[in-house]
Amino acid sequence: MARGRKKLENITLEEQLEAVVKQIEETETNLKNLRQKRKEIEVKIKEEKKEELYKAVVASGKSMDEIIAMIAEK
Repeated sequence: MARGRKKLENITLEEQLEAVVKQIEETETNLKNLRQKRKEIEVKIKEEKKEELYKAVVASGKSMDEIIAMIAEK
């Protein structure tokens, strides 16, 4: 069975360039969104770790000053 020509062969070089530029813009926008999402997730992870540390301090029954002093001694 015969196949048709590829779509890109039927359009001009200018049209091909325009399509590639559009793809680049879409990819850059997607990359920007992904980087923003990464930052948001990193902030959430940091906050979870802070909360976990705080809960451990509270559960230990020691004051923050005592914990800081213990850390400073090491």
